[in-house]
Amino acid sequence: MFKVQKNSGFTLIELMVTVAILAITVMIAVPSFKGVIASNQLQGARDSLRSAIQYAKGEAVARNRPVSICPSADGSTCGDNSNWVDGWIVVSDDKQAGSVSVNTLLRVIEGPKVTAVTLTGGGSLDYLRFLPDGLADVPASAPATSVFGICDPDGDVSPYSLLVITRTGSISTGTEAQANCP
Repeated sequence: MFKVQKNSGFTLIELMVTVAILAITVMIAVPSFKGVIASNQLQGARDSLRSAIQYAKGEAVARNRPVSICPSADGSTCGDNSNWVDGWIVVSDDKQAGSVSVNTLLRVIEGPKVTAVTLTGGGSLDYLRFLPDGLADVPASAPATSVFGICDPDGDVSPYSLLVITRTGSISTGTEAQANCP
């Protein structure tokens, strides 16, 4: 008596069909992941800035002296302009009107590490200074509200904005229109 042996395994055609279906599925899924990644990068940039501002305010109260946050390209001095893209520093300062004098460097925060994030605004705000009572000390010429826009240069992802109510130092999330993305 002959016993018929059944071979187990996959044929080449079955394997090729499976690989083709997998490739099609991956091609469909990858573009949607790009949007999720870009959105997460924007949220990360917004949260980093929010955290630094809250830290500066808290340190001013804890140290009972003015503490400022300002844009910095080199991580040790405040920049002369309102370019917040390269990063920012939190410093204990002497409260000289119209400028920041770095007494003690408290924290260095790098700007967004990815090219998919740009930071707009701050208005003409060169720095934010918090007094020991937690209130913001800003020039009278500064707008009542400064807006930082966190934008995707490609415009593929909805922008975020972070409102800093400069007189009280409170922070809130703004609207897409307030982000003023290019």
